[in-house]
Amino acid sequence: MSIVFVGAALIVGAACSEAPDGPPPIVGPSVEQKAFWATLQSHCGKAFPGSVDDTTEYYRAGLEGRVLVAHFRECSDDRIHIALHENDDRSRNWILTWTDNTLRLKHDHRHEDGTEDRISQYGGDAPLPGLPNRQIFKADAHTASILPLRSDNFWFMHFVDDKTFHYGVHWPTMGHSVRLAFDLSRPIDPPPAPWGYQ
Repeated sequence: MSIVFVGAALIVGAACSEAPDGPPPIVGPSVEQKAFWATLQSHCGKAFPGSVDDTTEYYRAGLEGRVLVAHFRECSDDRIHIALHENDDRSRNWILTWTDNTLRLKHDHRHEDGTEDRISQYGGDAPLPGLPNRQIFKADAHTASILPLRSDNFWFMHFVDDKTFHYGVHWPTMGHSVRLAFDLSRPIDPPPAPWGYQ
């Protein structure tokens, strides 16, 4: 397990723990999440090349050698749509929205005809408050219902600096993880619309 994922696990644990004698719970969205949202929106309309930055063997064969592109294609006050392209596969989408209290990440998977995949809309909500440059999304009840073995999954998005954006997932039960890196300093021509969003 990489240091990055260990750190993420500690953040999730700290965010989810309760301190009965401590300060009252944070009511979101937090200032940190609003700053993170603003950074996401600052890249809207742009596409960036990506690469596999770190992975366990489980994910390696399905990703390494692929041409990866993250397209920040649509933004509004309450929804951000980032399409992930892998070669000619335009099936994957990251949908971020505001809930009543926090940020939510969902993975919208589509077939080439635009219909939704059987395994779709998995993801979860970010524990408060998160960091201005990093948010973690812990698997929710829907994820556990369609992917029971992944009920302890968490995903993260991280603006490492002005030039690098990370997206990743960690699956603690099995010890699998992957981190993708996108070069924000090198915008490219946006790819075609993802499947189902033409």
